[in-house]
Amino acid sequence: MKVSHLLDALHLGAFGDPRRAATGARILAAAKRQLTTTVPALAENRNQARQFLTFLDSEHVTVQEMLAHCGRLTAAQVADRHVLAICDTTEMNFTRHAGRKRGFGIACDVGTIGVYLHPTIAVDADNGGLLGLVGAGVINRAPGPVGDHKRRPATAKESRRWLDSACTAGEVLAGAAKVTMVQDREGDIYDQFAHRPAGVEMLVRAAQDRVVGPEQKLFTTLANSPERGRYTIEIPAKPGQARRSARVALRWEEVSIHRPVKSSDPNLPATVTLRVVDVSEIDPPSPESAVHWCLLTTHPVTTVEQALQIVGWYKMRWIIEDLFRTLKSAGMDIEDSQITLPNNLLKLAVIGLIAAVRVMQLVLARDGTTKQSITTFASEEDMPALRAINAKQQGRTEKLKNPHPETTLAYYAWIAARLGGWAGYTSRGYRPPGPKIIARGLKRLENMLEGWELANHSGLHGLP
Repeated sequence: MKVSHLLDALHLGAFGDPRRAATGARILAAAKRQLTTTVPALAENRNQARQFLTFLDSEHVTVQEMLAHCGRLTAAQVADRHVLAICDTTEMNFTRHAGRKRGFGIACDVGTIGVYLHPTIAVDADNGGLLGLVGAGVINRAPGPVGDHKRRPATAKESRRWLDSACTAGEVLAGAAKVTMVQDREGDIYDQFAHRPAGVEMLVRAAQDRVVGPEQKLFTTLANSPERGRYTIEIPAKPGQARRSARVALRWEEVSIHRPVKSSDPNLPATVTLRVVDVSEIDPPSPESAVHWCLLTTHPVTTVEQALQIVGWYKMRWIIEDLFRTLKSAGMDIEDSQITLPNNLLKLAVIGLIAAVRVMQLVLARDGTTKQSITTFASEEDMPALRAINAKQQGRTEKLKNPHPETTLAYYAWIAARLGGWAGYTSRGYRPPGPKIIARGLKRLENMLEGWELANHSGLHGLP
């Protein structure tokens, strides 16, 4: 098995026993190499499959220790950076395997079962490079009524995961130059603005039409606010919708949002002062596809440049959407897992998430803008094999040459993309390689590197 020179990145945790630590390292290495969460496919034989299942079933192996280890690895990457801590929730639906599952909670759709994963990832705010996993919350929702959520304290709600994510980001990313929490509409929680951790800025898309003054509401205030200019922005691609340009009107204001009348905590401050940046699309292709983002932030916004920067940071939230696709249909196929117990499944999901983060690091590095080093993925011993594979994937014309220096992660991503079936062209009309292509190519590349290493350590490289 190919062993990375980055030994820490190969491990999941100690789990109180060297043998469990070694098994964790083997299952993680297999997930990174095979890009699957199906245990029989991860294992080299039936004996190892049983070993992996025993590892997942062990009470000593916890999601918390895995995530703590990942957080330490990510913390080592953030010095002197402005880091976006991007979080969101994804549902893993197992209704297709309901007959084999035991103890799983309810999913969003009536009559379905599933669990929820709420990860936080660290992204370089300046270049969009994915630095690693910060942490994650896990939810196995119990059936039955939950009562009036408006009357329950924040600590008793599922929405607590958004506040917990901000606290975890503040702790794990304390060594960063700056941390900005980026969340979609579910993160629009008054408690979070009122109690944000020290050193953590907030950037959240508004969901609530909050009170901002006597007989004043947020959305009406913005609608009546003067335009600060019109600009063209790029809208990231997502399933069913290609990347496109949008002409938008830009507005911003400073507002004081009021504590909700039905708040369960009267000790919260009566108001919190925020800046709000609003972008609304002019002449969208259809009403359904129109862009309208109302972004609440603790960052100062007094200029067009600052407002557009807020919009640019928010757009990076799409990285976590692609990460979820990679964990599911575009890579790891977590929803096809045959694991029958939710606690064991969540451990496997974290392993899959770590491997999916690795795929997304390559997707984001593909054009060289992240400026990440190839040492994130490869050791010096891998370079002869990578050069040979790269030479075979290049075409005769300059357009089909790998344009990236071999010291960069973009060089590795280009090879993986070509092995995954990417045509190699970057001109208009050709789509850049996405998670599915990168995942397919990375799987081939990892197996090629493993074969190269086996050949060189067995003497087979001397055969004709």
